Amino acid sequence: MDDGTFIDEQGSRRLRDTELVVPVVVGTCAWWLGKKANDSVTHRWTVYFRSANGEDLSHIISKVTFELHHTFTNPHRVCLQAPYEVTEQGWGEFDINITLTFTPDAREKDVSIMHRLKLYESESTPNTTKKPVMSEVYEELVFSEPVESFYRRVVAEPQRRATELSCQAWILTFDEREEVEKLKECRARVAAMVAEVRKDFEGAAR
Repeated sequence: MDDGTFIDEQGSRRLRDTELVVPVVVGTCAWWLGKKANDSVTHRWTVYFRSANGEDLSHIISKVTFELHHTFTNPHRVCLQAPYEVTEQGWGEFDINITLTFTPDAREKDVSIMHRLKLYESESTPNTTKKPVMSEVYEELVFSEPVESFYRRVVAEPQRRATELSCQAWILTFDEREEVEKLKECRARVAAMVAEVRKDFEGAAR
């Protein structure tokens, strides 16, 4: 009798045709230092990873690794518990690689998300010390056909509020349903483009 599960190559029992979707956000919060700014330090900034709906993620995430620019002392920063954030000072914008390591029972590979540190709103917007420059991106962690025991544990876990970030007062509010619709539209466009390319390829091959 089919119970909706299967055994993978590592011997783990997984749920067939099942997805576990976890909405998350990666972002940066940058404060201009005003009169304290100089040629080598213009901003104090924080890069972070958080739940999109403010929930604690420690039952899913075992560590978050931030890879800063190589010019920083110890650019490889690891957070083993919330809040998942790193605060530094500098003058330039650069890409930050954020690697997520899941709890061992997930039996999943690490996932990396790239996010660019943003220090300025725009060339036409003057610098101000009254509010930070925020840059956030909504993402989704999708566990496709997850390990059954991991899935059952996560679903049964009572929801807890996440530990607040140092820039909690400035984070953006995401409408999960709106973001999901955007992602669906993007996936549909990609699928249509792939189908069109495949059709052209098959036509050329005849």
